[in-house]
Amino acid sequence: MELLGGLLFTLGFLTVLGSILIIIPMLGAIAKVHWSNGYWGSANGYEMNLLIIAVAVAIALTGAGAYSLDAVMFN
Repeated sequence: MELLGGLLFTLGFLTVLGSILIIIPMLGAIAKVHWSNGYWGSANGYEMNLLIIAVAVAIALTGAGAYSLDAVMFN
């Protein structure tokens, strides 16, 4: 799921779906592995996972940009 999300996200194709496929595994990683270690990534916390989620949400809300497959195919 995460590989497909990363591929869609990189190509800028179906960006919202790609973002969802990235966010779901990151939430699972936070819940199962990193939450008990706290926030900071240096202590194996969820800092990096939260950053990845923030970027995926931001790109999903703003769009992939002019050089994405979404822009070429759907505009």
